[in-house]
Amino acid sequence: MTKVKSTLLASCVGNFLALSAMSLSAEPVKWDFSDEYGGNQSGMTYIASQYCIAEVEKLAGEDIDLTYQGGGVLGFKSADHFDAVQDGSVQSAITLLTQLSGVDPIFNLSSIPFIANSPEQAYQLWQVARPEYEKIFEENNMLLLWALPNAPSGIHARQPITSVEALEGLRIRTYDKNGTDTLKAAGAAPLQIAWSDLPPQLSTGGVDAVLTSADGGKQLALWDYEVKDFTEVNYAMALFVAHVNKDAFEDLSSKAQSALLDTVNKCDEYNWQMMQEKMTSPYSAMQENGMKITADEDVPAEVFERLREAAGSIKNNWLSQAGDRGNKILADFDKIRN
Repeated sequence: MTKVKSTLLASCVGNFLALSAMSLSAEPVKWDFSDEYGGNQSGMTYIASQYCIAEVEKLAGEDIDLTYQGGGVLGFKSADHFDAVQDGSVQSAITLLTQLSGVDPIFNLSSIPFIANSPEQAYQLWQVARPEYEKIFEENNMLLLWALPNAPSGIHARQPITSVEALEGLRIRTYDKNGTDTLKAAGAAPLQIAWSDLPPQLSTGGVDAVLTSADGGKQLALWDYEVKDFTEVNYAMALFVAHVNKDAFEDLSSKAQSALLDTVNKCDEYNWQMMQEKMTSPYSAMQENGMKITADEDVPAEVFERLREAAGSIKNNWLSQAGDRGNKILADFDKIRN
């Protein structure tokens, strides 16, 4: 082979390899974004996740391809997400924070009953507690991104909760230990049940009532299970959070990393606005399907007194478990709350 031919061949091979490398580098990194909830496209976690994914991809261009996996299709419940994202079984997820109380009791904060009495207070509590949350995720190979507050929880039941007697022995689904302990102390018979496991429990009469938001009730069409009333009790605004695997994050391009971080505040702002809209917007669909809305002003004071009395021990127990960290968070929250 002549020197000229050798040079041409080497040049062609080099160009081919360079083009191949460019082609490979142009392929976006593919991530899954897991959600136990969000099986319905009008649900809060679905809407929040789709909005934030779109915002990230606007900034990241083709450097990352995020696929939303809602309705638990990947087989993970919220309680599984901490370990699944930590070890890279899935790159990212949106998780009901209070489901992680077994990891650290600090995660039960947002579901302490009646601790935040408005969306503004729920946001302030998130900002005060956020550094502590971030530290725990960081220590476990994850990054915490944005939060989504659930609309205030109420009680979906076969009858209005307008007396203390209506609580007695009520077989009610709860979503975490705080709710279970509170309602048990109030005289009910609560069962902690994952969202995806709830329909069969309702179908077989395992529970007669559900502690969740109006939006949650609409997503599950609770009226199909002979649940005819939603009683506003403004119980809690539990947080969902988005978190990502740290190793997977560090493998991203700097452009994709910046996109994930630069959209955090925008997602928080969007999510809080959506939550306020979702507090009452499901009411029309619920009423069209035969449900009655029992407003909080129609709930006798004795019912709230029973629930608040039951909730008092929950806050004290949380403080004893969270220690100095919990005391500092609540002290800082009291300084800024509206």
